Amino acid sequence: MTTRRFVLLVVALAILARLPFLTVLPSPDEAGLLIVGGQWHDGTSLYGDYWVDRPPLLMALAELAASTGGVVALRLLGLVAVAVTVVACAATAHRLAGDRAARWAAVAAAVLTVSPWLGADRVNAELLAAPWLAVGVYAAVRAVEHGSLRWSVLTGAAGMAAVMTKQNHADAAVFAVVLLVASVIARDVPARRALAMAGVAAAGALALAAMLLLWAWARGTDPAALADALFAFRLRADAVMATDRSDSADGRQYELLGRSLVSGQLLLVLATVAAPALRWCRAPVWWALSAMTLFAAASVLAGGSWWSHYLVEFAVPVSVATGLIAARTGRVVPVVVAYAVAAGVVGGVLIHPALTTVDGAVAAGRMVGRVADPGDTVVSAWGRPDLVRATGLGSPYEHLWSLPVRTDDPALREFTRVLSGSDAPTWVVSNGTLGTWGLTSDTAERELKRRYRLVAGVCAYRIWVRNDVRRPVPERPAGVECVRSSGLR
Repeated sequence: MTTRRFVLLVVALAILARLPFLTVLPSPDEAGLLIVGGQWHDGTSLYGDYWVDRPPLLMALAELAASTGGVVALRLLGLVAVAVTVVACAATAHRLAGDRAARWAAVAAAVLTVSPWLGADRVNAELLAAPWLAVGVYAAVRAVEHGSLRWSVLTGAAGMAAVMTKQNHADAAVFAVVLLVASVIARDVPARRALAMAGVAAAGALALAAMLLLWAWARGTDPAALADALFAFRLRADAVMATDRSDSADGRQYELLGRSLVSGQLLLVLATVAAPALRWCRAPVWWALSAMTLFAAASVLAGGSWWSHYLVEFAVPVSVATGLIAARTGRVVPVVVAYAVAAGVVGGVLIHPALTTVDGAVAAGRMVGRVADPGDTVVSAWGRPDLVRATGLGSPYEHLWSLPVRTDDPALREFTRVLSGSDAPTWVVSNGTLGTWGLTSDTAERELKRRYRLVAGVCAYRIWVRNDVRRPVPERPAGVECVRSSGLR
């Protein structure tokens, strides 16, 4: 079998592995992205009537999915992201070390973008950024091979596309800079040519950024407010998370490490980082791959919330490095990758049933949706956009996730204003009290009890309806599994 056919077979198998997850319930992040993307217009907040600390290219993909099929369309975009990532990683490894490297890079990329242990069964920003990173790495390798300005432009544009999908994903830029500097030191690229390549790459990146920002601005997303959401907000949020650690967040640190180990990813990450210590791994590309992997590690650690899908950020450098190591070694890398494949299959069998289970949040949303009238609205307190999406209703409160509430509305002044105003939601669904996560909730609690009445509950979720409306009492559906949440989003 030719290498090209082998890579296409790997792509097909990766797609088949993801098909069982195509129609499972959306995660909170998936649901939130679809809600925001589905109504992006010139509204009252950053993206239409909602606020989220994510870049415009990600929201454009979410808008595309929301307008063409919702959850299934978003998962199909995930399939495309996996396919492009696998092919680009294989192509990079092939140019650097030949057929064997390409084959093992393809297998590793498929595993690391599909494995449920790494949260890759859902479609998050990390997965949608992966193909941009993979294309950026391939373009950088091609650019350095012949000092190509054309490939340098693509390097810069692909690197910026990754950042415009997830703002901390500057991994391709790190790879390109280290590769170029190391190539100059090794005298593979003349210094003057390297400066020209860097300038052209920067121009490509800035041109793409300018186009996306202008397009988003035309849609009602103010550039200054966007800059605050993407960067200043993250600093504020990091301070909040550092001073308000929860048991669930701390527990996810160990879970993240455990998932990386069980999946086999951790061994491949360590091999990539340590590779430049070997004599035959001191070419410029090895320093670039190691630097890219270390940047990904810093990015994952800086995320603060420790969600498993952060681990997808390692997929590109680790996959290329795996292929290169496999091309020079015997059975060690194939054994590790084979273990990762087996672990992914076992993980899919174990995790898939949990993804199809209706939990309390989704049940509460469906209960409200069944008795709500057209024009009703709802607020989820806090951090379950999938609850809001399950109702089929809109929300007058701009925050769908909990971290923006904890960071920018900790005293719940804006939330209280919404409850007491003319745009007050018809329904409020609370997970216990409003004062979780250290929020100052006294005023909001009083307003909730003054203007709303408690009509139903499921698991820990309480369903409130406004006093001036009459709706049937929501009935609890059968088959609901009350599980302890792993933390708010």
